[in-house]
Amino acid sequence: MRKAVIPVLLALSLAALPLSAQENKKKKAIDLEQEFFQLPDSVTNEWLDATPLPKKARINDYWIVGVHGGVSLQYGYYNPPRQTRFYPNLPVWGVSITRFATMMNTFPNLGMEVGFQHNYEGYNFKEYEVDGIDGKDTYRQDIDGYHEAYMEVPEVFILTHGHIDMGQYAKINLKLGMYGGYRMNITRIHDNAYNRVYHDPEIAHSFRDTDNRWSYGVQGGLGFGLMFDPIEVHLGVQVKWGWSSFYKPDVVSPYYYRFAYPLDGAVTLGVYYQLTKRRGHTRTALRRLAREYLEQEREQKEQ
Repeated sequence: MRKAVIPVLLALSLAALPLSAQENKKKKAIDLEQEFFQLPDSVTNEWLDATPLPKKARINDYWIVGVHGGVSLQYGYYNPPRQTRFYPNLPVWGVSITRFATMMNTFPNLGMEVGFQHNYEGYNFKEYEVDGIDGKDTYRQDIDGYHEAYMEVPEVFILTHGHIDMGQYAKINLKLGMYGGYRMNITRIHDNAYNRVYHDPEIAHSFRDTDNRWSYGVQGGLGFGLMFDPIEVHLGVQVKWGWSSFYKPDVVSPYYYRFAYPLDGAVTLGVYYQLTKRRGHTRTALRRLAREYLEQEREQKEQ
């Protein structure tokens, strides 16, 4: 009896395959519409206009490529501590490509951004008052007699890119990842008000043997985007936390380590082009798709 049941079950399964294939074709014919709502037997334009549709749209899975530009702000942090101030440099510019996707089919609105950026690093020490012999006196810290400096740094970066869509045309961008670069050149500036401070003119535009040329660290950002398919405009603020000191820690003494790490920011404006269409659908787009489906059904009936 058992031997007879097995062939019968196999035969029924094989017979069901064509039916299953036909059913899949019907589902594909409907395409995206049934994924969002179920159409009734009788569909009219009035019903479409009056039907409430879900506010949540499908996750956006697409590619964008673009350019950005702006200004950087150098700050830095030091051991021993130093009195620093923000030091603007420009132009900052770069290119990047971003792939938005749903990670593991679970985490929506995520992506990966890879790009190149021309940036700056440096320092600028500010004046502050100290108690002198004849009262208050002004003082400004320095490195090798130079009170400020800036370096050009070409960088590459890879960032996890998240976005929170606010309707069809706006979104909030969040980024976090790593960067790496190389300090190409340096310009050191001596404050003439402190001529008593010794500075070596030969290193005003050159690196010392004890300077670190490679730069790397963590980079993050927050921004706002406008989407006018296929163009997007992003305004953002990025922050870099450098893990490579400007100079070797034992530059002064092998017993007392000194550090000078970049802690920089940048404000940028970017323009991006969508290489593929966004898969997100607004309620207006869903109604348009439903009308197209309705017209196709009517044309098939007339034929």
